Amino acid sequence: MTMKLNLQNGARTHTSATPPQGHGPNRASVLDCGGPPPLSTMVAASPRPAKAPEDWRSPKPGGAPRTRALAALILSLLALPAFAADADFTALTKGVTEIAAPGAPGNISVFGPSAFAVVAGKEGKTAQTAVVAATRAGRGRVVAFGHTSYLDADLLTQLDTGKFIDNAISWAGNAPKPTLVVPRSKSLADALAKRGFTVAATPLAQLQPGQVLLLSAHALTAADVPVIAKFLENGGGFITCSTGWGWAQGGRSLANEFAGNQLLAPFGLVFGGNMAGKTTAKGYAIGALSPLLHAGKALDAARAGTKLAKDDLAQASAALTSAAQSLPSDDKTFLPKLKALRSQPGVNTVPAAKSPIKSDQLAARVLISLEGRDLEKVPPAEVKAHPAAANFPGPVPTEAKRESATITVNPRIPGWHSTGLYAAPGEVVTVRVPASAAALGWKIRIGAHSDTLWHLDSWKRFPDVTRSFTVKSAETPVANAFGGLLFIETPKPGDAAAVKVEFANAVRAPHYVHGKTTLAEWKELRSAPAPWGELETKKIVLSLPSRVLRDLEDPVALMQVWDESLDLVADLAAIPEDRPRAERIVCDEQISAGYMHSGYPIMTWLDMPPRLVSEAHMRKGDWGIGHELGHNHQVGDWTFEGTGEVTCNLFTMYIIDRIGGTKPANGRVGLPVVAEKFAKYTAGGKPDFAKWQSDPFLALAMYVQLQHAFGWDAYKKVFAEYRALAASEKPKGTSERIDQWMVRFSRTANRNLGPFFQAWGLPVTDKALASIATLPAWPKEEWPGTNGKFD
Repeated sequence: MTMKLNLQNGARTHTSATPPQGHGPNRASVLDCGGPPPLSTMVAASPRPAKAPEDWRSPKPGGAPRTRALAALILSLLALPAFAADADFTALTKGVTEIAAPGAPGNISVFGPSAFAVVAGKEGKTAQTAVVAATRAGRGRVVAFGHTSYLDADLLTQLDTGKFIDNAISWAGNAPKPTLVVPRSKSLADALAKRGFTVAATPLAQLQPGQVLLLSAHALTAADVPVIAKFLENGGGFITCSTGWGWAQGGRSLANEFAGNQLLAPFGLVFGGNMAGKTTAKGYAIGALSPLLHAGKALDAARAGTKLAKDDLAQASAALTSAAQSLPSDDKTFLPKLKALRSQPGVNTVPAAKSPIKSDQLAARVLISLEGRDLEKVPPAEVKAHPAAANFPGPVPTEAKRESATITVNPRIPGWHSTGLYAAPGEVVTVRVPASAAALGWKIRIGAHSDTLWHLDSWKRFPDVTRSFTVKSAETPVANAFGGLLFIETPKPGDAAAVKVEFANAVRAPHYVHGKTTLAEWKELRSAPAPWGELETKKIVLSLPSRVLRDLEDPVALMQVWDESLDLVADLAAIPEDRPRAERIVCDEQISAGYMHSGYPIMTWLDMPPRLVSEAHMRKGDWGIGHELGHNHQVGDWTFEGTGEVTCNLFTMYIIDRIGGTKPANGRVGLPVVAEKFAKYTAGGKPDFAKWQSDPFLALAMYVQLQHAFGWDAYKKVFAEYRALAASEKPKGTSERIDQWMVRFSRTANRNLGPFFQAWGLPVTDKALASIATLPAWPKEEWPGTNGKFD
């Protein structure tokens, strides 16, 4: 039985047939549009060999004519530009095994005939995405990195990153030691000079062929694009970087607004809006690259009717959707080829929870990506309701009253300001502000569901359902094909007095404001017709389905519990209870990562709303919500490598202790669990710190012991001490963070915790141990749990 992509409905259909030779039962056709006989899936997915044998590209003499023809076809479709330029790849990666991953690098879409991926990260479950790519540009050369920190001096010392940068410079300049121009980073210029490079102070307009410019794409302006393009055409080298997903936050479009993509697209690569997952513990390995990582070759394979395995379809899908999302609108090289797929009839572009669009539905994924980029720039008057809006966020009843309302905004509070109003899908809402507010950088946001899903293997809703409009005049029309709650976004605290904002043609949404909305008013407001509504205090805002809110009888008591929880978080974090802005939690059909994730807003799934509106549940404390609030309040100075998923749990344990009455010693990682984990961890003799770092609940056991022995006040004092540190006193690097955590906690507890930290395998330095040696000892017999005492 073969599996083919049915272009009539975008779904997979099974057809009874004898599989062609070389194809198993789980092969799928990318695009069933005719063409030559199916190619071997194994060949289509072959990674770059470490060293290609001499006859790798050519059939052996005397082979059958059909075999030779098939081999030629394989080569014409699937030989990446990188394969034709193996010397380039070798030059870039010589002596390099692994490069570092600063923060969360983004992806790069590779599609042009001269462009090629150099280093790949993970996307989805099985696909690769380029985190470093290169291309020849006229007589010049470009190397692009997926994070701005790749051009930070500090990164040169991590793993083989410095060697890789050296190689990139030599390749881009087509010389062992070309002259460099580093206009925005003196520290990088100084570091490269120490590595033997000559650095010149050449203005961009005076760049010379053979020089190599090192400059973040985030620093480029529209005026720089033709200047650098000419420099490249004449033989210059360019090393650049961008964290595309980060740049795009706040509603900016990589496709339509990013100068970096305007510059690089004609040369066959653009920065994408997804993240590139690490392939090693600390970064990215130099390794095999799938041919289908190159969007141009993925499209060639699709057009040729190439048979691909499911994972290879996912790879082709990832490559093509990334290109579709990020290519500038005026691109004339690759975007028209993608748009030509619109001629395929009947492809399903309406994802839903019960009928998600999966990674092997290649045509549907590409067309949805094209729709998404087009929806970014449709004028409000031309916006139509998207069919997927009926599935999520949901329809607005046609009989629902469209009304006008005036909202008062406090510009001193940054972030999203709730309005209690909803924009129906495809309908224009007119927003009016005083002329004095038109230049404050405000935006009107439609939709709370800000997570984008482009990188996921399955789409249960349209991958991007929100839209923002910058306020530039006294009147701003706004519209969204998916509809959504209306917000006013103020980017930073202002000094202006309260501003009245008028909305026209909006739909009323259930909206409770703690301390303002009475119970009598709530009983009426909860029946408002919009499909989504909110519960709001000065400390927390919950965006929830209206069907849940309509059954909520008493939001007063519920939101009091929420405020108490947020005050406890502030108490432990050593910050004021009065927040500069409220935290936000949004429930969604599908989120971008995990079961929940932190941020503004915190995101979670649709099974959570009943729990979030249950006073009884919240009075026990919710581990997941406390965990994500903890992430939002972590401080890097006391969260060293390996504890990112550990120290956040201190906040959830504190809430559960103070509101729910369950002490950490009796909780999820109680003292009996601590004793068991410690015994197993140390059973082999010397403790393994790498294991401690990789097991959040093993690491948390140590923190539970400290809490039980010295109380929450010790944590509060230490956290407050960190907040008061001058910049020169803050720890730099993992080793200093571990040392300072031990020393500061020891002094607060007035105990020498050195032996305790060593027993858990933390690599504290001799200098740090010596600094607390005179403090009173803390013998093993007093270590809670591991001493056999659980109370």
